[in-house]
Amino acid sequence: MGSRTVLAKARTLAIATGALLFIGPLNPSAGRATPDFRLASAQQIAPAAKEAASRAEVPALGTPIGKPMKGHTDRVEAVAVGKRSDGKPVIVSGAYDKTVRIWDLNTGKALGRPLIGHKGEVYDVAIGKRSDGTPVIVSAAADGIRLWNLNTGKPLGKPLKTRSGLIYAVTTGRRSNGTPVIVSSGDALTRDVEIWNLNTGKLIGKPSVNPFAFTVTQLVTGKRSDGTPVFVTGATNGRARIWNMNTGKPLSGSLSRCGTCLVEGLAVGKRSDGTPVAVSGDISPYPATDGSVPRSSIRIWNLDTGKPIGDSITVKSEASIEVVVGKRSDGSPVIVSGDDDGNLSVWDLDTGERIGEPLTGHTRPIVALATGQRSDGTPVVISSGLDKTIRVWSLGA
Repeated sequence: MGSRTVLAKARTLAIATGALLFIGPLNPSAGRATPDFRLASAQQIAPAAKEAASRAEVPALGTPIGKPMKGHTDRVEAVAVGKRSDGKPVIVSGAYDKTVRIWDLNTGKALGRPLIGHKGEVYDVAIGKRSDGTPVIVSAAADGIRLWNLNTGKPLGKPLKTRSGLIYAVTTGRRSNGTPVIVSSGDALTRDVEIWNLNTGKLIGKPSVNPFAFTVTQLVTGKRSDGTPVFVTGATNGRARIWNMNTGKPLSGSLSRCGTCLVEGLAVGKRSDGTPVAVSGDISPYPATDGSVPRSSIRIWNLDTGKPIGDSITVKSEASIEVVVGKRSDGSPVIVSGDDDGNLSVWDLDTGERIGEPLTGHTRPIVALATGQRSDGTPVVISSGLDKTIRVWSLGA
């Protein structure tokens, strides 16, 4: 989700392989079945060779894929990745030009016309699926929340009736009973975090009130190891918190107590050992005492316990730090961060170590990130920012 100028103001890769070998033609001279080891060997080698060739075809980490996507006339504040009903992978973007756009992830081409209806800047977008299978775009803007059919680009019903009108963040998920939901956050006046039924657009229960009286600008959903669906909030006072999506009740206290920070990025994912985690990107709103660029931090939290994992990752970024979690083509989990210099960095989620050199191309700060997979199996990260462009990069091994 994009960095919010509010007060300046996470998908899965499936890999499956396998082969069923039938060994041995009959040997008439022997009068009994004899294994043909040459045939068995060829059958075993063929899938391995095919898999190796497939890996070789995946562009190396950081390779730009296609040309930058252009069309928005103002900063591209949000990007999300999903699939249409026909299986086509798409990017959805939202911008300060008050429009939402749909792009083909395979080709980088715009699909249809811009989705027009919001009267204010679009701050966030998310993709979910209704119980009948309809894929839905959820857009959050200065004038509230709208739903769109991802297949057709047509609006679904009327805008949701929010208390504050202004919505900074949205995400989608599914409760334990199977109900697909939207989670949204408004401004500091109402301090609302609301849960909506994605099928009906109706509010579920009472708002989960942010106890810290600061604006929640970051929202992501995930699951704990015991299957409990959760959402995580990030606020403008540097505090992140875990909530039960079934009940709307908090499952943790503040994950951090940096009263002088802003949570500018938030993501969820899993480490290689299966531990579910939340990843936050925190920046300081004040100049460093020595006049240097403030040090920002990427922090990893155990989603089951709310406890920090390892040391924080230090990043030099003054005004923006976005984070997203994804997987490379070898299955290894990574964090991708974007900064106010327009660069992306890739970090090993297990060790916190940087992988490779920064990815360069954007000419202004990056304010939104998402990960996904193209139809050819290439894992990618999508970035957008103040330069009004959207770019796609390979997460290949």
